[in-house]
Amino acid sequence: MVDGKMIKLKNEIDEKIEQFVNNSVELKKFILFRKNNFYDYSIRNTILIYKQNPNATLVAGLKKWNELGYRVKKGSRAISILVPLIRNIIKDGKEKDEIYGYKPVSVFDRSQVEETENAVEIPSIDVEMKSSEDFIYTPMKLYRAVKKCIEQYAPIELKKTFYDDEVSGQTNGKTIYIKKSNNRIDMAAVMVHEFIHYNCHFDNKEKISKSRAEIEAELGALIFGTHFDLDTSGTYKYLSSYRRGIDLEKSFEKVLEIMEQLIYGTEEKQGIQGIINSL
Repeated sequence: MVDGKMIKLKNEIDEKIEQFVNNSVELKKFILFRKNNFYDYSIRNTILIYKQNPNATLVAGLKKWNELGYRVKKGSRAISILVPLIRNIIKDGKEKDEIYGYKPVSVFDRSQVEETENAVEIPSIDVEMKSSEDFIYTPMKLYRAVKKCIEQYAPIELKKTFYDDEVSGQTNGKTIYIKKSNNRIDMAAVMVHEFIHYNCHFDNKEKISKSRAEIEAELGALIFGTHFDLDTSGTYKYLSSYRRGIDLEKSFEKVLEIMEQLIYGTEEKQGIQGIINSL
């Protein structure tokens, strides 16, 4: 039996697409809305957000806002989006994730929340890593080299989607999962980011905050991007926004040692630089 909320959301998507087809001005507004704020979201969810709040710029669930130190303003009306239901199956002798349906969830825009004393500053920046004028390789070559290098340490699995449209990668300490993207450079940077989590944050030797774990992972991406002459401006701004209370020097020293091994290699394992030179 199809849930009534699912039917309602599907009808809203169909209705909005019909408006786009018949109204070029509305279509242009939506394209700009998606480009500026929700490019990493599925088109389906971007349409739902746009229909319910065309002024939205950043959405998250109630639990996520609370984790960031924000509370939803009284009387705020939630925005409904769809998240995939994912199960693990065995196919051809291999484990893989399968989407077997969707469920509606509620999110709130940043305009609908207010800070508490523990609020973390929200960066309004694009953290996606890109090429630069000084980058001398092709994006695909860099991507292949990074993937081949990291697979010496951990298995990597590419995914079409995650439970959250904002997620580009994650790891459980056993496997690194990366969301497929047309930006191969950013996929490579996300692999490095998740490798730092994989390498540093699952041994339970030292309890660290989520903020510090994210800072260390992003420092890894920054060092990687700097070495290969990528545009890391978004990463610098991200680190600046979230470094409050973090011993950046200690984290940098820790991550730099790991990144030097990843980039230049060890006696047992090839580094990214050696691999890319051989491709």
